[in-house]
Amino acid sequence: MKKIVYILVTILNLNSLYTSAQSDALYSQYMFNQFTINPAYAGSRDALSTVLLYRSQWTGLEDAPKTVNVSAHSPFHRKNMALGVNFMMDELGPTKVQSVQGTYAYHIKTNFGDFSMGVRSGVISVQNNQGVLNFYNDQLYGNNTMISAVIPNVDFGMYFFTDMFYAGVSASHLLEDNFALNNNRQDSLSSFELQRYFNLASGGVYEINQNILFKPSFLIKFSPLSPINYDLNASLLLKKVLWVGFSYRSTQNLVCLFEINITDQMRFGYSYDYDFSAVRTTSSGSHEIFMGFDKLLNKKVPNVSPRFF
Repeated sequence: MKKIVYILVTILNLNSLYTSAQSDALYSQYMFNQFTINPAYAGSRDALSTVLLYRSQWTGLEDAPKTVNVSAHSPFHRKNMALGVNFMMDELGPTKVQSVQGTYAYHIKTNFGDFSMGVRSGVISVQNNQGVLNFYNDQLYGNNTMISAVIPNVDFGMYFFTDMFYAGVSASHLLEDNFALNNNRQDSLSSFELQRYFNLASGGVYEINQNILFKPSFLIKFSPLSPINYDLNASLLLKKVLWVGFSYRSTQNLVCLFEINITDQMRFGYSYDYDFSAVRTTSSGSHEIFMGFDKLLNKKVPNVSPRFF
């Protein structure tokens, strides 16, 4: 039998004559790097914030999804705005998705907290190497066929935060484009869709004692054409250095989370996903690591405590 991931992608490609498919990269540590899910988060850390992330999905299954994400954002206080940039590469078997996007956010200070609105825009490139797939009907696709397309993308978000609470909502793929991958052959078309979806996220921090802080949060993902998915998260900050937590994802995943504040400006995170669905018979789980760097823009203000959000 072909590898499971190849079977899945083959089914999607064969059915693309009648239907479309779309999949975004999945992240487990978004609560420590909300810029990945909401452009309005840009500038909220009050520093030039850079995150390098790598995710290996379904370890043990050959050619399973792998994701690399590099992001950076920074506030500009005099104009109450923030700018950001994001580079992403996601691979699943013969399919590679890459994106380059820029972000603009505007911050408004209120008596209750800070409110921001942000827009992210750029291009998404999709490539499909059908030469690595075997088809029963060789007339459908030629050997070593590479099909690709580049399309625009726009996301929008709103974010409210204080020192101890946050809430945000975002909409991704506002253009909701349908597009075709082709190699200039009439019989080599695959239809894909950037399906619009919405995220609602919120959380808070509560002091148990001077050495332990409790941070619950949740994320709800909604798409008009898909079931509602949700994450429930809970973590503890120990001695303002180590975050330890768990998440439950409605897609039958249990996630263990760790983040350590190496210094006031450097942090490292790791997560492990255990899958309760049928894929657990062929996979030992998913791993995700990230490194975060925060460079304070105002050197006269000491960074006396870790940023909670």
